[in-house]
Amino acid sequence: MPQAIINLTTLSHNIRVVRKHLQPSTSLLVAIKANAYGHGAMRVGQHLESLGVNWFGVATATEALELRKSINANILIFSPDYKNITELVDYDIALTVADEHSLEVIKQADVEKKVKVHLKVDTGMGRLGLPWQEAAKLAKKIVETKNVELEGVWTHFAASDDEDRTFTLGQLENFQNFLGELRKESIQPKFIHTANSAATLAFPESHFDLVRPGIAVYGYHSSPVTQKIEPRLTPVMTLTAPVTFIKKVKAGTPISYSSMWTAPNDTTIATVRIGYADGYPRLLTNKAEVWIQNQLRPVAGRVCMDQIMIDVGDLDVQIGERVTLFGFEGIDAETLGNKYGTISYDVLTGIAPRVERVYVK
Repeated sequence: MPQAIINLTTLSHNIRVVRKHLQPSTSLLVAIKANAYGHGAMRVGQHLESLGVNWFGVATATEALELRKSINANILIFSPDYKNITELVDYDIALTVADEHSLEVIKQADVEKKVKVHLKVDTGMGRLGLPWQEAAKLAKKIVETKNVELEGVWTHFAASDDEDRTFTLGQLENFQNFLGELRKESIQPKFIHTANSAATLAFPESHFDLVRPGIAVYGYHSSPVTQKIEPRLTPVMTLTAPVTFIKKVKAGTPISYSSMWTAPNDTTIATVRIGYADGYPRLLTNKAEVWIQNQLRPVAGRVCMDQIMIDVGDLDVQIGERVTLFGFEGIDAETLGNKYGTISYDVLTGIAPRVERVYVK
């Protein structure tokens, strides 16, 4: 079956690299949503917790409850998802408040202890949260609510990986204005956090108490700007799959659906057990190459649901031999994504659950 090989030693290396950009007083909140960007949230969370990571961020209540089974560290749900709110509070999972409606939902919950919340402020992303002036008023309402603790306040940057720093600096100014309003009301949250992966590397003034790296932990950059700042990050995942069938074909032989590829000369075709249902996108049809026997060989024809075909030329390929789809020198998830117009995040999170995760050191 296809395997996503997760190198935990490389994961540790990336954490060390990120920490070199932080002051000792700043902690890590690692984004581990979407199954740790496809790497496996349970094992990745356990490994990072062993390295001293004491905060994790997820997207949904379901992700939070699953993660709590394997880690003891703090968990924050990034969105106002309050399914099973009583259970979330029982398991000490921090919730996001984005507006008055989300605060009302929490206030009405039947809980036996204070609900820890982080107030999301919209400083320019336009996705969740209120503008800083309204958010400051909401913060006051939160601290006046008996069963709620304002544990943290945060915002999210929309353009911190751009070469032009203007928009991000404007967001930081808005957030500082918000913090100023809190100080006027003597409101002091335990945690202030704004920095995603790019800002962690490019905007040290945004670090505050926590930083929230995601893609950087898994070895990728969101733009060439941060790549120049920190070139030491290394991809953690390698995707491989086995050859299941081999045949010789004559020049002109059509391969796969719609005969979109025909053999340019007499060659050998290897069928490989991976397809778009495993997260190897159909859009890579006739665009991608794989690594086998220290060579790049082209994908031949339409990517199928469960299989792809490779033109292996005159290589002596054997059934059971594994090919590498990405994770070797020259092709990582970012360069593979570029072939069909997307980014490393999309490639990594698209690796399907039926692909076996194998953890190595």
